[in-house]
Amino acid sequence: MSGSMPGRPRSEFDVRMNKATATYRNDLLRAPFMGILEAGWATFALVIAIRYFDASETHKAFIAGAGPIGFLITPITLYIAASLRARPSLSCAFVLGTASCLLLGASLVQSLLFFTLFAVSSQVAAVQQGPLMLQIYTDNYTRTERGSRMTWPFILTALFSIGFAVIGGRLLDRQIEAYHWIFAIMLIAGIVSALACARIPSELLSREHVGNPWQNFSLIWKDRFFGYLLGGWMLLGLGNLIALPIRVDYLANPIYGVNASNTMIAVIMLVVPATARILSTKMWGHFFDRLHFVTTRNLLSGFFLLSIACFFFTTNVYLLALAMAFQGLGIGGGKIFWSLWVTKIAPEKKEASYMSIHMALTGLRGTLAPFLGYFILSRSTPSTVGIIGMVLIFVSIVLFELVRGHHRLRAD
Repeated sequence: MSGSMPGRPRSEFDVRMNKATATYRNDLLRAPFMGILEAGWATFALVIAIRYFDASETHKAFIAGAGPIGFLITPITLYIAASLRARPSLSCAFVLGTASCLLLGASLVQSLLFFTLFAVSSQVAAVQQGPLMLQIYTDNYTRTERGSRMTWPFILTALFSIGFAVIGGRLLDRQIEAYHWIFAIMLIAGIVSALACARIPSELLSREHVGNPWQNFSLIWKDRFFGYLLGGWMLLGLGNLIALPIRVDYLANPIYGVNASNTMIAVIMLVVPATARILSTKMWGHFFDRLHFVTTRNLLSGFFLLSIACFFFTTNVYLLALAMAFQGLGIGGGKIFWSLWVTKIAPEKKEASYMSIHMALTGLRGTLAPFLGYFILSRSTPSTVGIIGMVLIFVSIVLFELVRGHHRLRAD
């Protein structure tokens, strides 16, 4: 007798396929609204601080470093979620819901201090989803499909980031006080993203696999190869991140000779790189699944270096746009690579632990970088910041090349 009998258990393959399909479907639903949040935090929060509140260098540095500040505490968040035996998807929904409540505060306040507090804390809350989402992708997608499964969600995120950047930029050009509506839209996006996360299937977290924050940090020196890669990544990240917030200042501050409109800033800083990111994401997803780790990493680093080289030495808007197109090409693959690279080297069931440390160190450099960048800028020029950034990125490329032949770096 052939065919499936009522109540017959599904095969392990069927279960995995159903989980992968449900994960992908809800990730596609979540992605557009994450694009809105990304655009709001990446550019508009800083533009509003500069042009509405006339923020100091310290306030601007805190806003620019909000996401990385949040990365610093992801090991603690992961440990708490594992201690509570929570599901990663529900934990993601919780942190996004918390971020949405804080965005409500940012949409209502009139004080620079409270605007900074809400803008920073909302992003700190949202980024806690990083290692949790990685655990979901690791559990629900096979090793050979993770890169390709990430491409369309990232493309949708970039598309909606573009749309929100254009609309938000024009809104602020007409009336800068309209920033209240910018954050109200972000609030709605955060709620929808939280609901989409809650629908993703996920397995209960285990303290046995996650470990505690100190155990996870000890991986830096106990797993020396992991620690070496993190060191190379630290230099790369610092080189890129000290220059990134300075770009907004370079475009917005009239003393540097560009003095772009809010819409032009949004186009150069968001629309152009997001377009390049969309056009290249599927290519990078394929590269992640097929090319050698070092080849992909250094191709991406090369685009970041080229972007800095083309940005701070001109006031021509077309060359500035070209520089940000190179940045977008780097981000197109960088998002995938940054999110998934630990799955190439981490032991099974330890991916979230490795990711939490990667995110924490991302937080450390991302927290330091805006302050370092503005410190250098206060004593020199944007081009000096760019030169220092390029040197750091070049050194990181050399460090990665030195371990190309390591047995833990698999090309498949």
